[in-house]
Amino acid sequence: MSPGPRLNPPAGADIAVGVTDNVNAPWLAPGDTMYISRAEALEPGEVGVFQLDGKLVCRQYAEDSEGNIYLFALNRARRDADITVPAGRDAALVGRVLLPYTLPLPGAE
Repeated sequence: MSPGPRLNPPAGADIAVGVTDNVNAPWLAPGDTMYISRAEALEPGEVGVFQLDGKLVCRQYAEDSEGNIYLFALNRARRDADITVPAGRDAALVGRVLLPYTLPLPGAE
C-alpha cells in the first residue's frame, strides 16, 4: 500500500526526507521518500512532521476543543507511538506530508 519512492517530487514539495521506521507503514514505509510542504497549520486527519523535544516525528494530526493535540501513528499496530501534546505545550509544525490520498483518523474508519 506504500506509494514507494517517487522519481519526481510532487508539486509543492519543499523538503524530501527518507523514512527509517515502521510507525507509519505501510503508507510511509522504511526506504520510502516522504515529501513535505511547509505549512502554517494542518486540518484534522492530515499528516505532518512536527518537532517535539528536539526530535522530528511524522504523525497524523488531530486536536480537541480543549487544545490538546493528538499525533497518531498511521500504523495502528504501533499505537504505542501515538503522542498526546497537552494544551499549552508546543508541537512545532515543520510541514504537511504530501500524500496522494487521504486517510481516516483512528476510530473514523
